Amino acid sequence: MFHTPGRNDPCWCGSEKKFKKCHLNREHEQPLERQDFEQQTKKHTKTCCAETLNDGLCSSKIIKAHTISKSGSLKQIAENGHVMGTKTSLSELISTEGSLVTKKVGINDASTFTGFCSYHDKELFAALEDQKITLSNEQLFLLAYRSTNRELYAKYEQLLGVEFMKVSDRGQPRHIQQLIQRHAKLQESGIKMALDELSSIKNEMDRLMLSGKFDEMNHFVIELRDVPDVLVSGSTQPEFDFSGARLQSLGIHGGKLSHLIYNAISYENKGCFVFSWLSTHNAICKRFIDSLMSLAPKNLSTALVKYCYTFCENTWASPVWWDTLDERLKSELNRRVQLHGFNPAQARDLVPDDFEFDAFRIGKTWLHQSPSVVPQPA
Repeated sequence: MFHTPGRNDPCWCGSEKKFKKCHLNREHEQPLERQDFEQQTKKHTKTCCAETLNDGLCSSKIIKAHTISKSGSLKQIAENGHVMGTKTSLSELISTEGSLVTKKVGINDASTFTGFCSYHDKELFAALEDQKITLSNEQLFLLAYRSTNRELYAKYEQLLGVEFMKVSDRGQPRHIQQLIQRHAKLQESGIKMALDELSSIKNEMDRLMLSGKFDEMNHFVIELRDVPDVLVSGSTQPEFDFSGARLQSLGIHGGKLSHLIYNAISYENKGCFVFSWLSTHNAICKRFIDSLMSLAPKNLSTALVKYCYTFCENTWASPVWWDTLDERLKSELNRRVQLHGFNPAQARDLVPDDFEFDAFRIGKTWLHQSPSVVPQPA
């Protein structure tokens, strides 16, 4: 039974405002219109993630920074300046009844976020953008550092979305208000947990950045014989490995979850897929990597493609490659795209099946472990 608070009591929604200044008569307020939602989707945080370095060098100009290099990687797989991915407006979501659509996106808009100032975007990543790619410890660290900052930025953006969700119940009956507020609270709780974990990771990576201790990051590197057909930059908390075994449980309060950072890039007519993690996350992440390494070589490319499309919206493909896929394969990838942020991972998501995706031609693989990682007994 819902208990209506007094006018001066705290509002039932948990906003810490008085009821009279929050949900009293909310059902009689003017409902939000489509244009309100459209405007919200166009709002973006503009801040430099490098402010935490405290070097005092941030410029006043926040730019659209690429998490995947435009000149070094995206141009290599583009067709007429476009790549295949998801970048969806509210109007499109309405027209597709909430389904995400894989479509051509210009490389100026693919894989971008307003998370660095012009100075730090150029200076911090000069070893990646202006030097030959040798897969040095510094370059591998910078790939992971950029992905981590982008992931942290994305969580803050999601938090803004939750705040908007809380006012979207205007003009709705009481039971709908309750549903919206309950959903918003659940979303907010999960986002704040992730923010806490990602902030801790970023703080440690800031320390490594400032001290130049790039070798303290762990990496599993898959070198590719030619340009990959799929590029990615992201971070996730691996819940299951490639055999379907559970590694950790999401949504449980208490201990922090382990995070795995990943990137696929191209350079000099070849490329690499890199998984990276901090030493404090080694127990979980190394088990995940061991399960990947145990796959037969012919299954490795497919496993990586499935991983990208299941867990990361910042996945971009060659239009030429995409067009070569038959409808069954496109349908499977589009099915996985719909999972982003809506459904929890399932044990079977990464287990080998009868789908085959040839987007990565595997060369050699190698593992770099931080000197701080204590070798486990055989």
